[in-house]
Amino acid sequence: MRSLEEILDRLLAQADGGLAAALGGMDGLLVEQRPAGDGDLSIAVAELTGALADLRRAVTDALQGGPVTAVEVRSERVRTLVRHVSSDHYLMLTLHPAADVGLAERALNEATDAVRALLA
Repeated sequence: MRSLEEILDRLLAQADGGLAAALGGMDGLLVEQRPAGDGDLSIAVAELTGALADLRRAVTDALQGGPVTAVEVRSERVRTLVRHVSSDHYLMLTLHPAADVGLAERALNEATDAVRALLA
């Protein structure tokens, strides 16, 4: 069984243009991040958690769209992909804006499955 650190390291290695990866909790707390010493993603995870909770209410309740499973946020300097791992956790992958998103999504899907297995 791989550790969470190994899963996130592999995710960054496989994702074209990967800058940072993190496991966040829906309580707003950062569980783990990679690279470990390259800045603190705690604030990003806390803010993203609030946005994810709002999206869940909007899509699931107001739009009757079912559970939100993935979110992509594009900005001028980064692209961030989010996958829900469980009702309590999500993976966040931040990429260079010119990254190959298809390759990154495949790596993120594999990491999501690996984290689900680890948390089970």
